[in-house]
Amino acid sequence: MTEKPTEFPRHRPDGGAVKSLPDVLLHRRATRSFKPDPVPDEYLRAILALGTQAPSGYNLQPWRFIVVREAANRQRLMRAAFNQTKIGEAPVVIIALGMKNEWKALAEEVFREGAERRAGSRDWQKYMESAMGFLGTQAMNAWVTKHTMIAFTTMMYVAEAYGFDTAPMEGFDAAAVKREFAVPDEAEVIALLAIGYASGEDKPYGGRFELERVVFDERYGQPARA
Repeated sequence: MTEKPTEFPRHRPDGGAVKSLPDVLLHRRATRSFKPDPVPDEYLRAILALGTQAPSGYNLQPWRFIVVREAANRQRLMRAAFNQTKIGEAPVVIIALGMKNEWKALAEEVFREGAERRAGSRDWQKYMESAMGFLGTQAMNAWVTKHTMIAFTTMMYVAEAYGFDTAPMEGFDAAAVKREFAVPDEAEVIALLAIGYASGEDKPYGGRFELERVVFDERYGQPARA
């Protein structure tokens, strides 16, 4: 495995400062239509590299991503996603996949290297056996979805911090996506992320529930003090 990325843009393509995380969280909206302006390669690589620094259970990284840039391929993906025009418009669309079996062949490498980096148990074989036992009790489609969505969401926020607009999508025919993009049978097609520059106004803010309705103290239903 590689070291942490150190080379990535420190400013937005327009030269402005990278947006802060609170700004991204408060002002990001799902983009409805995109301009054809390209996403520069150095920024796309940074989005991918920083996004895949996201955490995952036991560091097993069960995610895989297909970057779709060619216009003809975006049209194919658009047809597999119920003809959502934003897929054909956006210069980049990322297909996020969760691999239910592929990570198993890489587990030994992950646990051994974790021990070498002092990021995991020195008795990595025993630790791996314990982890594999636990994972054997999990529904793999749910497990890979949880972890892939952490990396997916991180990519979305990194893109927004660099001044791009994004549209996460869950509306697609998974079987059609698999067929069109040679996705292995074991994969869960988790979500699509369109990245580019918005054409027209952002979607209005839809509001969020008050903290008192969604956050509880110590047990469900107990009003939060925070």
